[in-house]
Amino acid sequence: MIRKLLMGIALAAAVGFHASAMFMPAFGRPAGEIAARLPVVFMPSMYSSLILIVLMPLLGLYVLSGGGKADRPSTANLRAALFIAASILHIIEIITWQEERFILFTAAEVAMLAVLAALYFTYPKKENRLSGRIPISGIFSYFFFSLLVAIHYTLEENDWGGLGLSDALWAIITLTFAAAIALHFLYHHRDDMFAGVFAWMSIMVAAKNGLDEPLVSAASLFLAGAVITWMVVSRRQSGKVPRTAEE
Repeated sequence: MIRKLLMGIALAAAVGFHASAMFMPAFGRPAGEIAARLPVVFMPSMYSSLILIVLMPLLGLYVLSGGGKADRPSTANLRAALFIAASILHIIEIITWQEERFILFTAAEVAMLAVLAALYFTYPKKENRLSGRIPISGIFSYFFFSLLVAIHYTLEENDWGGLGLSDALWAIITLTFAAAIALHFLYHHRDDMFAGVFAWMSIMVAAKNGLDEPLVSAASLFLAGAVITWMVVSRRQSGKVPRTAEE
């Protein structure tokens, strides 16, 4: 019970700080206004955060279930500690973003992503449950994409030259890398949630760029479509395995 209470407090604090950054900033300008300040090509639409409407209730379910089924109490305690640490790091990154300390923000995102990765891998390789890894997978994917956006934003802020490549080409390279990671989790962990969140964020990059950057928009939609197609195909293939075994 104490474990669930502490996880619930950490989640409520993180959600509260996130909402404050979006609508009633306490440390600076609204998060969306800061994001729109620079012409970053690899940037999703402001509507990308709507995915949190799905992820937040799932995280609430995760807290109520105490992190899901665990073989040992030590595993459950580890998951709780990692969840609380990730929540604290999220609060830190929000504050650093609003104070426009983008290098510190990126460092906080890297630390939070490492903690989320550690939490993700406390679950069996291909076990995905709503009361277990699925909520963590969704938020892991969301902040993985967010980290890539943060890197692009920080480089733009510091007048990075792009090594002779255009911003659009770097955006396509980053999208391809992110798609490869999504396909990795989809293939090796049967993780539809990670792949689905990537697809949503990729579509939001296309929505943000529209016809201003047609190659980036086309690449975003193509990669999102490829991941979604693989999700459907892999789901059908996995559905055929039990029947084949029975035969």
